[in-house]
Amino acid sequence: MGPPGTTALLLPPLILALAGAACSTFTVGAWPRVAVVPFGGSVAINCSRSACPGGNATLGLDTTLPVALGAGGRRWQSFWLLNVSQWNPSTATCYGHCGDTQVNASTAVLVYRLPERVVLEPVPALALGESRNLTCHVLEVAPVGNLTVTLRRGAETLRTASFGAVNGSTSVAVTHVLSAGPGDHGQDVTCHAELSLRPHGPLFARAAIPIRLSVFALPEPPQLQAPSHLELGTTSTATCQLTGAFPIGDVRFTLTLAGQSLNFTTTVAGDVLTSVTTLSPSTVGPQELTCTAAVATAARTTQRQLHVYRFPAPILELSPASAPAGSKVLVRCHISAAEPPALWLQLHAADSGVLAEGPHSQLELPLVANREDNGRRFGCRASLDINDTTVTKDVDTQLSVLYMPELAESDCPGNRTWLRGTWEALSCHATGNPVPTVVCGRDGISVSTRVPELVTRSRAGTYLCNATNSLGTKSRLVTVRVEYEPMLTERGCPTHRIWVEGERRELSCRADGDPPPSTRCARDGGTIGRSGVHRVVHRADAGRYICRATNKHGTAVRSVVVTVECECPRGWEPMVPGMGMLKPGWGCGYAVNVILPAPTNHHPAPSPIITQPQHPSSLSTHPLGHRVPADEPSMAEPGCPAQRLWVEGTPAELVCAATGNPQPHVACAKLGDGHHPAAMSANVTRAHAGTYQCQATNSRGSALRNITIAVEYSPATVTLRVLPSATVSHGTSFSVECRAEGLPPPTYGWVLPPAPNLRFGAGNRSVAVAGAAAANRGLYTCTASNRHGWQAGSVMVRVDESRLVLVASLGSVGAVTAVGLAAAGGYYLKSTACKKGEYNVQDAEGSLEAACLHRQRRSQTEVYGIQLTQP
Repeated sequence: MGPPGTTALLLPPLILALAGAACSTFTVGAWPRVAVVPFGGSVAINCSRSACPGGNATLGLDTTLPVALGAGGRRWQSFWLLNVSQWNPSTATCYGHCGDTQVNASTAVLVYRLPERVVLEPVPALALGESRNLTCHVLEVAPVGNLTVTLRRGAETLRTASFGAVNGSTSVAVTHVLSAGPGDHGQDVTCHAELSLRPHGPLFARAAIPIRLSVFALPEPPQLQAPSHLELGTTSTATCQLTGAFPIGDVRFTLTLAGQSLNFTTTVAGDVLTSVTTLSPSTVGPQELTCTAAVATAARTTQRQLHVYRFPAPILELSPASAPAGSKVLVRCHISAAEPPALWLQLHAADSGVLAEGPHSQLELPLVANREDNGRRFGCRASLDINDTTVTKDVDTQLSVLYMPELAESDCPGNRTWLRGTWEALSCHATGNPVPTVVCGRDGISVSTRVPELVTRSRAGTYLCNATNSLGTKSRLVTVRVEYEPMLTERGCPTHRIWVEGERRELSCRADGDPPPSTRCARDGGTIGRSGVHRVVHRADAGRYICRATNKHGTAVRSVVVTVECECPRGWEPMVPGMGMLKPGWGCGYAVNVILPAPTNHHPAPSPIITQPQHPSSLSTHPLGHRVPADEPSMAEPGCPAQRLWVEGTPAELVCAATGNPQPHVACAKLGDGHHPAAMSANVTRAHAGTYQCQATNSRGSALRNITIAVEYSPATVTLRVLPSATVSHGTSFSVECRAEGLPPPTYGWVLPPAPNLRFGAGNRSVAVAGAAAANRGLYTCTASNRHGWQAGSVMVRVDESRLVLVASLGSVGAVTAVGLAAAGGYYLKSTACKKGEYNVQDAEGSLEAACLHRQRRSQTEVYGIQLTQP
């Protein structure tokens, strides 16, 4: 250390001199009070005095240390303590003489040494929970009583140490016991040493190079999952799983098979690490599979034995594969060599169990192919023993036995009974190999054996069914009987009968029907019948009778009017001149029909024959000379309703019954075109709707009646329209409108992408979307339905796409059902639910409600539709 500057040396003596002058006493001063010097270094001490009255004054320094004279002045002098090599030197004393007076001032000397090094002992990786000393060394420092050592972990102070006085330079160590926890991993440990010489000198600081803590955990070995055996040429996967390792990101896996490293992928789920590798061995024999998990300085290994084997698949052959019935067939199973060679073959049939087996590489079985063997399956199983495990491989094949067609009674019944109005197909199934073709027909015209057709009486008869394959043809006659409900016609059951009093008559009505119906007639309003009994006619038999024909399919009812003719007594006057005599009093509301034979001179005029009383104005002349009641035609509501409701596709038949005598003839035509409905089309079309005029005519006159026909029909083509466009931008609004024609007007249902921003319009005819999002993209299907059927159409809506991909209108019910179910599961079919009122099909979240739509008939089974609609 060099000498201090002149200003620093002059300031203390000047102050001292001024002070002495003020007090008129002689004083001596020393500066600094404590001289701080590094071991082996130099330091200056300034000695100063006050004025001396005699003028004879001296200054000096008394010390055991080597001294060199430094700068000085009139009243001050500096001295250098050179090469201070004592750790605790005595004080240095400044002395001054003024005459005989000596005054002293002392300065303490503080010798220090900075630490040569501050060193942290290295800390190895610590297992979780393990304790370890953290030690910091401060080498060769003095004075140690002025030293402070601090250990820190990150920003946390672990320990601060200070020391007692020690003579000279020394080394110190500070230790802290650390118990490793998860939070210690990756933390830096630091050591700071501070040598404080204040207030006399500076503060010196030194720090050790930080060390970083590594904490780990490997509580258990990895779990290795792999097959115990694997066929050569095949691949499998092995999984190595480790739980609870820490830190999970530092875990290292190594997987090997037969000493060869394997590639693998690792996934992390919580504290579980899973590595998956593919096993594809190239050699046969036992091989060791290992999985090693390592973290920090710890490692754990798990091993499994993998047995690699060679096992070719067995070969099963039928010679020939297709054999005519009665010919010989050889069943042969064989296999190539396997490794290990512990092989077992077994030949078996699906219907009869094991046919042959043994430790052979080939098995053979001869047999004679029978008709029953067609389609018979044979199998061959090869078994290979690998240690305690048996591996099997199976192969099977099917024998084809060729034989002529056969028509069994159960597959093609020779007698069928159908009901008129139902739908039936003349089904006839034949067996044979090759599969035969079945053709049925009558009078040279083929009929479908698969598609049901409407049963009419014309379908009754005998059909010839031929089953043909390449080996020949088999024929079978099929008789179809068509049963139908009773029918009472004018031919078999005339509505007007004329009987003569005294004759024997039977009120008979022959009904048409199958099974033959039973017929019974009784007076209208009474229970006594006349059918089936021949007896004498009385006047009381005249009147109206109701005849009923019944079989198991229904009942037909027909009204029959019986007129009884009788002779008038002589003397009665006829109501009409020239027609006999009527007894007085019979003219008051009653009338008779009379027979007036030509009078002769020999025979008096015969008495008239009295028939059912009629009003006088209703008398007409019978062709044989009788007077029979006559009546103008009449058409009333029961027999000729003025309002009719027809359904499109059903038979078009406009029936209007009229009363009158003679029996009126009825003709009907549509107003405006003059056509009868049957002349327009055999089945009802929408063109049949309108007003018809029916005219009943007989010799007494005619009657007119207007009939209005309404035609209902199932919904026609469904039309969908997307406004403004089927391609919409994200966040914009759009709507989908649905229209369909039908009577009654159809109701509408939707199947559409589920989204919270849907609003349905009046009558469910439209759906609006506000703020289009990705959830609104997809197929929008509208279903229109009424009690006669339903139709549907679909449109594809795109969000944030450039153009409409698909606009599809599905015309058939089957196609719409497929699209509807695939779109969102929004349309369900539920048997018999609607007619019972069980509307229990609900959306899982309760946001939709079920509505009964319609019912259909498929294969004579009623099916009811449940449409989910937005509330």
